[in-house]
Amino acid sequence: MALSVGEHILDRVRKQLNADKVKLWLPPYTSEDGQKGVIPQDFITKYSTGLGLPDDTVLSALEELRLHALEKLATRKKFQESGIATLKVKLTGRAPQEANHQLTIETRLQANGLQLKQLISKDCCIDTNRLKLIASGHVIEDDVALQTQHVRHNSQIMAICLTETEAEARQHQEQIQQLSKTRQAAELLSSKEENTDSGEYYLQIADQNGKRLDLPKEERKALVLAMTLHEKGKASMKRRQYGEALLLLLETDKEFRKCRAAILNAVDNYAIVCLDIVWCYLCLKNVGDLPDAETRLQSCEDCFRRSYGANLERLTVVKGGAITELALFVRLHLLQGILAFHQHRVAEAAVLLGKAESELKRLLVDDEKLTEVMAMGFTAQEARLGLRACEGNIERAVEHIVKKKEEKKELRKKEHEERKNKNLSKKLGQTANGKRVNLETYHSLVSMGFPKGAAGEALRQANNDIDLALQVLQEHPEFLSLPDPDVSEVQISDDMLAQVTNMGFDVNIAREALRRYGGQIQRAIEELLKTGGVLAPQPGTSATGGQTDASPPKKSPEELQQEKDAIESIVPDIPEGEEDYLDLTLEEEAQFLTEYKMLLESTR
Repeated sequence: MALSVGEHILDRVRKQLNADKVKLWLPPYTSEDGQKGVIPQDFITKYSTGLGLPDDTVLSALEELRLHALEKLATRKKFQESGIATLKVKLTGRAPQEANHQLTIETRLQANGLQLKQLISKDCCIDTNRLKLIASGHVIEDDVALQTQHVRHNSQIMAICLTETEAEARQHQEQIQQLSKTRQAAELLSSKEENTDSGEYYLQIADQNGKRLDLPKEERKALVLAMTLHEKGKASMKRRQYGEALLLLLETDKEFRKCRAAILNAVDNYAIVCLDIVWCYLCLKNVGDLPDAETRLQSCEDCFRRSYGANLERLTVVKGGAITELALFVRLHLLQGILAFHQHRVAEAAVLLGKAESELKRLLVDDEKLTEVMAMGFTAQEARLGLRACEGNIERAVEHIVKKKEEKKELRKKEHEERKNKNLSKKLGQTANGKRVNLETYHSLVSMGFPKGAAGEALRQANNDIDLALQVLQEHPEFLSLPDPDVSEVQISDDMLAQVTNMGFDVNIAREALRRYGGQIQRAIEELLKTGGVLAPQPGTSATGGQTDASPPKKSPEELQQEKDAIESIVPDIPEGEEDYLDLTLEEEAQFLTEYKMLLESTR
């Protein structure tokens, strides 16, 4: 995944030339007509001795750098005179092996993204529909001018190829549409209101300890959208589909940037997005090419420091320990070390890679111990995180896992009750003076034996005054037959409607009666017979059971099914566990660490 040794030598020689302020495009190194000039032997000896390289290697590097400098000067002059920019394109992702992976493209910056794709497609023989372009950490849009999309003369462009082989050619349109579909499904999921009765999916935002956070509706929607896209991106990363993952993560980044800074500073989600984006850069061999990586890693480090404390002390207070979060720091310090290496800060790279190595050693889990804990019925994730948290002690790890599961169970039970009460409060509506029905008073009346529907109506009329509510119930015995407010929604079938309308009742009245009484056909008929076919209005509905103007329009079964299918396409990638993002196997990290330690050694 790293730069080749030859490229690394070029970087070392280039750094020394810059330090010595040597200009290879000028005499004596280049003649007046641009041809190769004379490089003094003492100059070659100085560089070979200082860099520890053979004379012929230094000479070859100097000539390659001289030609590169002349090329840059020529393209700069051309851009200034004609407005034609030169772009360096790196093809990555699932590009065919025979394709040219390093391209030089000339174009005017007024051209749009699609026109740039067409130029790249012509050079590498890959269909434009299979290409996604990224510049400075932003996806290039097809119908927008390049000059407004972070593209400049001499910009580095990453071109991600979305399909792998000719056999998959027929699926390429689906791949391109997948990002759009995922976004639409995430938007649907983010707009869902919590409802314990509906059985629909609902995402909850929680803090680092798993406790729910109550946020304004629009802010919650924006965060859920960003976090859902992030989970899809992480799922692609686990499958090592880094091209697709990067596209999803950049969409995530775009949504997170719409949130208030105060929210982003309070949680670590955005920091992990930045970390994941740079990890994709590395796996796509682009860490050295994209300066965006440095900015993102700094944002990540700053956010971790705010969220966890300089020495992880906040995590220790909140969670009783911080060792599992070290997995994030392994990746952070590794990426920082690799970036420092490519920026020729060798001493700093050595320190950062040393940190990553030390942290990785603390997190390594013995395979036999992992198998032993899993044999007790725990998942690989539970076993790995438990052993890390307890530094390899099996007995303590099992206790830790059991305790975590119990805490999670209690938390979910409490959350369910809170959501149930919140939904009940919505169904009970408001009192005459505009306040919510008091649930404690409502439960008191129910415990006295009053029907739930009657208790709710009495409190609405009595403005939550329990004594007045009791008086209302005595004066209005008809309230005793009101339906329960917390009856779950049921599907009203044509057969159910037919049984009620056969008794002579209007179809709309019949439907509302069945809805109010939870689909109980006999009770619906009895109440309609008792009231002469007239239903008392409920809060938010008309007497015929239709919705008021304030109610949202009902969706057709086809629309509801499409929404359900869209949401179900992303739900499998959303983990149930709060610590899923910490369950890194660290295998890839160990490979990169070994590779860059060897490269560091080669510079000494």
